[in-house]
Amino acid sequence: MHRGGFTLATKISDDTLESGKVKIYVDQTGETLTVDEDDIEKANPAQFDRVEDLTHLRQLNESSILHTLRQRFAFNLIHTYAGNSTLIVINPMAPLAIYSEKVVSLFKGCKSEDMPPHIYSIAQSAYHGMLSSRRDQSLLFLGRSGSGKTTNFRHAVQYLVTAAGSLSKVVTVEKLAALWTVLENFGNCRTVLNSNATRFTQIFSLDLDQSGVVASASIQILLLEKNRIVKKLDNESTFHIIQRLLCGVEGRLRKELLLDNISGNENNHFYIPLQKHEDRQRAQTEFIKVCSSMNILGITETEQKSIFTVLAAIYHLGSAGAVKTPSNNKYQFANPQAAQRACTLLGTTVEELSRILFGSGSGGMVTPNAPRAPFRTPSPIDKGLDREAVGMEAIEGIIIGLYSELFSCVVHLLNRSLAASTHTVTSILLVDTPGFQNPATCGRQAGASFDDLCHNYLQERLQLLFHHTNLVAPRDRYIQENIDIDFDTNENESHVNPTPLVNLMDRAAQNTVVRTSYTDLHEADRRGLLWLLDEEAIYPGSNDESFIERLFTHYSDRDHQLLLRKAPGSNQFMLHHLQGTNPVLYTAKGWLKCSRENPVARAAINVLLESCKEELSKLFVNVRGIGGSNFSGSMLGIDGTQSLKRASSMRRTFGSNVAMKRKSICLQTKFTIDGLIETLRRTKLRFVHCMLPCHDASCNDVGSNLLGVKNDGQGINDLINVPLLRSQIRGAQIQDSVRLNKQGFPNYMPLGEFRRKFRLLSGDNKLSVPILDERKAVEDMLQTLDLELTSYRVGLSLVSFFLRYVFS
Repeated sequence: MHRGGFTLATKISDDTLESGKVKIYVDQTGETLTVDEDDIEKANPAQFDRVEDLTHLRQLNESSILHTLRQRFAFNLIHTYAGNSTLIVINPMAPLAIYSEKVVSLFKGCKSEDMPPHIYSIAQSAYHGMLSSRRDQSLLFLGRSGSGKTTNFRHAVQYLVTAAGSLSKVVTVEKLAALWTVLENFGNCRTVLNSNATRFTQIFSLDLDQSGVVASASIQILLLEKNRIVKKLDNESTFHIIQRLLCGVEGRLRKELLLDNISGNENNHFYIPLQKHEDRQRAQTEFIKVCSSMNILGITETEQKSIFTVLAAIYHLGSAGAVKTPSNNKYQFANPQAAQRACTLLGTTVEELSRILFGSGSGGMVTPNAPRAPFRTPSPIDKGLDREAVGMEAIEGIIIGLYSELFSCVVHLLNRSLAASTHTVTSILLVDTPGFQNPATCGRQAGASFDDLCHNYLQERLQLLFHHTNLVAPRDRYIQENIDIDFDTNENESHVNPTPLVNLMDRAAQNTVVRTSYTDLHEADRRGLLWLLDEEAIYPGSNDESFIERLFTHYSDRDHQLLLRKAPGSNQFMLHHLQGTNPVLYTAKGWLKCSRENPVARAAINVLLESCKEELSKLFVNVRGIGGSNFSGSMLGIDGTQSLKRASSMRRTFGSNVAMKRKSICLQTKFTIDGLIETLRRTKLRFVHCMLPCHDASCNDVGSNLLGVKNDGQGINDLINVPLLRSQIRGAQIQDSVRLNKQGFPNYMPLGEFRRKFRLLSGDNKLSVPILDERKAVEDMLQTLDLELTSYRVGLSLVSFFLRYVFS
């Protein structure tokens, strides 16, 4: 092993070498070198080349895992098993002809041991497990931004719908394609890491009836990156739909949206028009696809027009801007004509919108159902929560609020198309999230943003869930069942465990003290980064510098130096994510502002509900209710899916914590992720680790000759960045998980259930005879069956075995 990857070599015996050194002959170059013994790992014999499951490797080490993945990738075998419930998928960077109805038919009805590694195989395993156990299943997609999570997520959903069938065609492949098109346009954008990055977390639920047929489906949207709608960054964009509407809408509708006189050269504060002719043509084509997809999903022309009306109003508000008048020192619209167009589209007046944006107190926001004033005197915390948003910040707030409500509305209409009143028994949940963000890997040295921090925190929590599911839970089960397993223990366990960094980010306060002096800070309980940021944002006089200072006051000790480091730039720090394999430079500029909900955003729903345009008002009344206060389900994920309705923890988390902390983006993020993790814990989990072969796999065109290069197996080093792949394998703890899976007995069954299912194999047909010792009866059965003793263990309440579904 070396910095560039690994190299095949032959060990040479030499008794003259000092202890800890080894002499080797490098096969490729013919060199003879003396290296450290710790840098040497044993290679596998040739018969293990391109093995389908990493647990089958005779020599299980990091180099053999990388060698297997690289070999398979060279032959377009991008899928590899990493144990029973884990699949590794490397982004092929080019389309492969391995996804079709014909391929679906090959996997349909198969058992796990009969299927080669494929995204369809793990989806089929989830479906088979659901039918056999009647337990909710889930597929979780992990990886960096651009690694192909959303693509594999869609392939898995499409397979399940095709293989299981759909009752009354409520969910079809055509509907799914239309659904992805709409969601992609409203929730995706271009970033420095990915030309089509997903900026929200989605839970897609397939609800199945007693016979295993899809009876209904729903999608929940969590953690939408709302600030993206008002971002104007180099090499990045806002959500696709804005640009595609401006380029694609034509004829009468364009005139009704008051876009007919838009030249594209207007001074818009948030949206940069497309300049290249080919980009504008592509945007026009995509807009036509959006309209066609909405028609397929049953979204009426009136509803479509209302959606496009809000989008056009958002664009006009960006052009309206805000400026302070010298005469009375108050804000007003910088471009009254653009403001008038926005108000006309929203069905309100310029005076009313000006009062909301530039009036006094809380950004001028007035709610009709505001709670009565509290009896106690407001504290500094309350005053910090209700700070005033002025000028362009108020414009940003109303735009964020309008787009959030619009996105909720779109998802509500999508769920309406997939919903059915049929009773369902079990569900399969598929979870797709924004990938891990590290902008420095693609050349942006300005540092990661607050939104990047939230996405990376979610990835850390999901990796912690993988750690508990595949490493902690099996070991605990072996201990409880009194089963002896010779697994390797890592001496530095705290540094290969996601828990310390997760605690650094979200550890809750144990007392009510908001700020502590430096003298008693060591005695006070540490708070996580998200809590510190939330507290600092509401403290009078605080700023980004004071947050950084407070963060390092809490975590400057030696125990946290491997997790958190200071950076040379202003307001910068570095977090060592994913077991230290992915250090990310963060710039905390504007974080205090980002961590609090813009107070004007809450006024957007009232503007829409009280619109004088009946079709616009009616649409949002149907989504949010007359009061506009109930959760729609599309943003917070409570309504729609029967599987999530059964999870009381999801309802409790979203219904109470998020409502109580609705002004705090930090705590909303934490509590939303808490609810997501708790929901997934209640299901049988399967993991799909998506890997990047190189840093720019999703940014650049890799060339038309890519597949030919891979099929020849030549030049694969130019396609796979081995150090990058190694860091992903280490960060995902693949080797530890595979080793425990190989050394242990990952499949298990209660003793009573095992005896009832397989007693006839041992000649036992005595149904009525009571069994006093279940464990002794199972041991006798296994001895009668003459199974290999190394393939199973009988515990106190479970029988565990190694092979997948060895008795199925």
